[in-house]
Amino acid sequence: MLLDPKKSICLPNQTIIVSKDRKEPRQHRALNSNGRFSVRHYRLDGDLVVRQECCDFLLLNDTKLKAYYIELKGRHVDKAVSQLLSAEKICHSELSGYTSYYRIVASKSPTQKTFPKSYRDLLSRVGRERLICRTNTLEETLG
Repeated sequence: MLLDPKKSICLPNQTIIVSKDRKEPRQHRALNSNGRFSVRHYRLDGDLVVRQECCDFLLLNDTKLKAYYIELKGRHVDKAVSQLLSAEKICHSELSGYTSYYRIVASKSPTQKTFPKSYRDLLSRVGRERLICRTNTLEETLG
C-alpha cells in the first residue's frame, strides 16, 4: 500500500501543512482551521515513488475526500502538468471516491496568454478551482 497512513509526514489533524523542497523558496501551504479535517501528507517524488515521473507531494483531506497533487517547479509548467497527471494515475487505485485537485507552485509562471497547451487543456477539463498555478507561494484553506 503506497499511501499507508504511517508514512504520512504530518499529524492526522495538523493545522498547517507545508509542502516545500529543501533549500528552495517555493512552497504550498494548506490551512486546516482548528484541525477540523483528518489529513495525510506524502512526499511522492523520490520518496514513495522512485524511477517514475510524478509530482512532489500529495495532500489528502480524508474528511472531504479531496486529493491535492502538488508540484513545485522552476519554470516548466508543461512538465508539471504531466507529473501531476502521472501521480494521479499511480495513486488512483487507493483514492477511489476522492476528487483530484492540482497545484503548481512555480518560480516563474507564464502569463495567462502563454500557459502551455497541456495546462490549458487540463484547465478546460477540470476548471479554475481544481487547477491553480501560483508563483513562489500558494496558500489555501482546506474545505
